Amino acid sequence: MRHADSETDREAGHQTETFDGELVPDARGRTRRPEPDCPVEVALAAISGRWTTLVLRELMGGARSFSELRAALPDLSAKVLTERLGDLTARRLAVREELPGFPSRTSYRLTPAGQALRPLLIELYRSGSVLLAQ
Repeated sequence: MRHADSETDREAGHQTETFDGELVPDARGRTRRPEPDCPVEVALAAISGRWTTLVLRELMGGARSFSELRAALPDLSAKVLTERLGDLTARRLAVREELPGFPSRTSYRLTPAGQALRPLLIELYRSGSVLLAQ
């Protein structure tokens, strides 16, 4: 009888977790703290860092040279642009290609994983617009 009572006590104290199936479609998002393999955390890390979203925006239109990116984002320092491009290539969201000719030039383009961030950036813009209008 004692065993049955403890089972009942345990069941009474257990809370059933419910998740919005659209927000959390699988177990990877059912965490109690940020986890490196949580899809939301991975997406946030991909766009983190000042200027990253703008660099991504520029690369969404196709491959760009370093100087083209500098011209498109004139307030962005060469140092920060180099860091952001390094972060994007390290995360395999962009690739760096050496272009033939002299002087040597480099070009950056998004990988399919980088292109997959497009809907996220669009929705962030939409959400930001709604928040600004309030």
